[in-house]
Amino acid sequence: MERVLALVRECRVVLRALEHPPKPGESSSAEAERILYFTLMSAIDAGLIKTMEDALKVLRHASQPLRPMGSEWVGAPSAGAQA
Repeated sequence: MERVLALVRECRVVLRALEHPPKPGESSSAEAERILYFTLMSAIDAGLIKTMEDALKVLRHASQPLRPMGSEWVGAPSAGAQA
């Protein structure tokens, strides 16, 4: 998780460097390339964030107590049943 956070921070640094109006004398191909890289880095940033959110959901789910499964679940008394 720490490595992913470091990658997100690094993506954001690159995004800030790419996010600027065209510089005087910048060719249209250089501007197009910069915009392309900005778009790519934005997608990577969003993907890393989504991956971290998904990983957190999995970790939260994994930390919950296990419930009965299979035949145990079928034969388990319901919460409202009298013993």
